[in-house]
Amino acid sequence: MLIARSGRTYVWMRNLFLFAVLLVVGALFRPHSEHANSKSERAGAMAILASPATSQFSRAQEPAAFEFPRDHATHKDFRTEWWYFTGHLSDSNARPFGFQLTLFRFELDRDSLESRSAWRTPRILLGHFAISDIENDSFHHFERMSRAHPSIAGVSQQPVAVWLDDWRIEFDAQTSPPSWRLRAAQQSIELDLNLTSRHAVIKQGDAGLSRKSAALGNASYYYSVPRLTAGGRLRLGAEDHHVTGQAWLDREWSTSALDREQQGWDWFAVQFEDQSSLMFYRLRKFDGGDDAHSAGTYVDSSGNATRLEASDVSIVITDYWTSAATNIRYPHGWRLEVPRLGLSVAMRPRLADQEWTGRFRYWEGAVTAVAERHGRPLDGLGYVELTGY
Repeated sequence: MLIARSGRTYVWMRNLFLFAVLLVVGALFRPHSEHANSKSERAGAMAILASPATSQFSRAQEPAAFEFPRDHATHKDFRTEWWYFTGHLSDSNARPFGFQLTLFRFELDRDSLESRSAWRTPRILLGHFAISDIENDSFHHFERMSRAHPSIAGVSQQPVAVWLDDWRIEFDAQTSPPSWRLRAAQQSIELDLNLTSRHAVIKQGDAGLSRKSAALGNASYYYSVPRLTAGGRLRLGAEDHHVTGQAWLDREWSTSALDREQQGWDWFAVQFEDQSSLMFYRLRKFDGGDDAHSAGTYVDSSGNATRLEASDVSIVITDYWTSAATNIRYPHGWRLEVPRLGLSVAMRPRLADQEWTGRFRYWEGAVTAVAERHGRPLDGLGYVELTGY
């Protein structure tokens, strides 16, 4: 939902820029039912994203030298960017929870919005916050959107932070070890976590350049922190839970979108009990096939990364689930085979209904993983994201 702000200024700001933001974000989250009868609609959205306005922004065209903590902060020369945290928590009674906190930054046409007013900025912040209450079979999800303004929403280099009212992600390089802090509250739900990394940053793709199609610049800079130790507080109504667990961070920035032939993606991230991890995203095409630019990474228990190409991973859907809210049919069970690693992974949702039904419709939720590597059992927990259905 939109941030609740009173006054004519905020209403004017919201109405003026909401449509422009939806054009940008909608290309990523538009459900399959809108694509089914009119491929030209998709092409139209992509044409908007590839319009001359994008020439104002940098594009990811070749590997870049990452530098931290600088690259934990914003990259304003690129049109879109996100800080994407997911994870699994449990309280002192072993009650399990999943969580997602994501903040997105979108830049609009800078030239047409030049102004001395702090309110008339070309930057939009979007936030998604979710808690999966596994024991109670409940999925709580919230959405916010706002124009950037120092007192409402924005990004900063010092400190490294991004915020949307009282939803805030911040990195502190001065702690030992350096840490992230996540804070979000909505209605009767509140999350406050401190996260520290167990492994080094993993550069995805070609030294951090993640190509999404053959077109030059249709790529992102992408890194992950697949092992973050989490601890803090979760409030659900009148219940206060001191929680611990593990989290995953994905960071991307780019000035591009999906290719015209790409329908959406399935993203898998699994943390295994031996401290290894697997990430793979399958880009799906309108003709039902998998795009050759699907890719991922396996990280062993020592933090050594192995890059995975589309041909390295096969995915079989083992079950489906149909949403009562949207009537969208989603995959609801998967088996991933990675022969070169001797790895086989079966995944199922910890909670059936983890569908986002706000402005953007997609499924993202906590899953369990039952795996074998070279014939030895290996269990884990993960998150799956399904878009374009």
